[in-house]
Amino acid sequence: MRKFGGLAQVASLLTIVAMLLAACGSTSSGGTSGSSTSTPTKTALKVALVTDIGGLNDNGFNHLAYTGYTKAQQQYGFTPKVIQTQSQSDYVSNLTQAAQAADLVIAVGFLMQTPLDQVAKQFPTKKFAIIDGCATDTNGNCDPLANVAPLFFKEQEAGCLVGAVAGQMEVDGKAKVPHLLGANTIAAIGGLSIPPVNRYIAGYKFCATKVDPTVKVIINYSQDFAATAKCKDIATSQIDQHQADIIFQVAGGCGVGALDAANSKGVYGIGVDADQGYLYSSVITSALKKVDVAVYDTIDSFQKGQFTNNPPKFDLVHNGVGYAPVSSAVPADAKQLADTYAQQIISGTLVPPETIP
Repeated sequence: MRKFGGLAQVASLLTIVAMLLAACGSTSSGGTSGSSTSTPTKTALKVALVTDIGGLNDNGFNHLAYTGYTKAQQQYGFTPKVIQTQSQSDYVSNLTQAAQAADLVIAVGFLMQTPLDQVAKQFPTKKFAIIDGCATDTNGNCDPLANVAPLFFKEQEAGCLVGAVAGQMEVDGKAKVPHLLGANTIAAIGGLSIPPVNRYIAGYKFCATKVDPTVKVIINYSQDFAATAKCKDIATSQIDQHQADIIFQVAGGCGVGALDAANSKGVYGIGVDADQGYLYSSVITSALKKVDVAVYDTIDSFQKGQFTNNPPKFDLVHNGVGYAPVSSAVPADAKQLADTYAQQIISGTLVPPETIP
């Protein structure tokens, strides 16, 4: 009898264990039991990136956007969707394709403003953000759409800092900067004459002349953001005809040609958007526009349910612009002056203009 009783107890225990296991299995598989306390994992919202012309290998603007996008993608795990624009005629189709595939579309570039307005209105339930612009109606006015976040930068602040470096190098003269040509002239090359490009050049000229009122600033446009040969030819002319000592490129991938010309001619170059010092030893610094920060922050806010169509401008205060570490060719007083100007901008005592003086 003892043996039988012991077996009965074991059998009863096994039955109870089996029932508990069955109950657990039912709960974990999404059963309807009201006692379940499991929390489903939230799926990351899909995000697409549409580049401007110049592509991901422009060593600047588009590449930075992709860097911020990749950081967010790795954090949130959404499937990458990157569309590279080959021509301005592709803007509407590329943005439409992105909106069909994603919950948030990041448009990289001022030139997409009007196409974005059209597409954003066609997809009112989708969210959009645009670097350097806003959704613009056919009259050229910003259209305050609830589903579009305009991401603006104060490029004039970054331009001012590199302009201060350039201006002080001219003041220092050949005693401290031996490769100066002696004409007290610096230059800038823009891609197209559009607001973000002109804000860079405005700050550059304003602060260079603030440091040295006698410095001459030569400004030309390539009408292109991709063809390096165009910018190389313009920079070569600025150096040969005007004896420009320092060439500030504000022309994306095209501007790499300007830096190449400066390097070949034995003068100095200043990069744009990203730190382009790795391209040539003659690049003394770069005006930074932290597009990667803007793209990452926008995606991060969106994933957290905090999307806004009125984000703050990316400036020195918000770590949106700056200047890259200077090369050994830059005298200590030039870097010190740039840092002083940065503090004055942050405090509000120095306000570089948005338009070229």
